[in-house]
Amino acid sequence: MKHVVGVGILVGVGLVGVACAALAAPAPAQEVKTIQGEVVDPALYLREGRHGPEVEHLIYDAVDGGQALALLEEETNALYLFLASEPGADPNELVYEYAGRKIKVTGTVYERGGLTGVVVASVIPLEAPAQGMPQDVEP
Repeated sequence: MKHVVGVGILVGVGLVGVACAALAAPAPAQEVKTIQGEVVDPALYLREGRHGPEVEHLIYDAVDGGQALALLEEETNALYLFLASEPGADPNELVYEYAGRKIKVTGTVYERGGLTGVVVASVIPLEAPAQGMPQDVEP
């Protein structure tokens, strides 16, 4: 009986150790980077490969429904999800008007579990913003 209790305690301690190690996971890899690419709806791009000014209206529909935008890097076709700098902030705030357009962003890039995201610090448009964006339309 003493042996069974001892094994139970060791297993319990081991599980606590594993849980603590998971909570103390290292911070994601991060670096400040400048990336040039196109603002896309990541769901539309991943599902159907569609992007560009011709799907601008679909991108705005997705964003207005709660979708975070992404940047499709020009050179590598890597997809960078736009991330908010603080919980509750809008990750699309600085790039919304450039849906389907090319921009250059500088920001902090994070990688974890095969996903890559960027917290945007600055945006330089490489194409004019969309004309008649949804927020410009008067009812």
